[in-house]
Amino acid sequence: VLENQDLQDLIKPQKVEFHSLNFNSTLRWQPGRAREARDSVYFVQYKVYGQSMWQNKDECWGIQKHVCDLTNETSDIQEPYYGRVKAASAGVYSDWSLSCRFTPWQES
Repeated sequence: VLENQDLQDLIKPQKVEFHSLNFNSTLRWQPGRAREARDSVYFVQYKVYGQSMWQNKDECWGIQKHVCDLTNETSDIQEPYYGRVKAASAGVYSDWSLSCRFTPWQES
């Protein structure tokens, strides 16, 4: 039987990365290592570099897919952004997994 702490670690999203093409920016990730990760739902937040408050992405809150469109949220192409994702499975929540810093004009 998995302890909650183990499950938290095993469902934690992996390889959280921004992908950008023609300034259409998506945040993508891979599910955690556990079998239970297949049943996970995901929660996405984003922020501008330097801001203290994370913003929820409502359309990507409790979703089952491994991609979230953040084009509208990253529309200032000079600004650097961060995204983060956490997973939930069987009432257990993982820690947040953070992306690298992403600046749209450098990466589209």
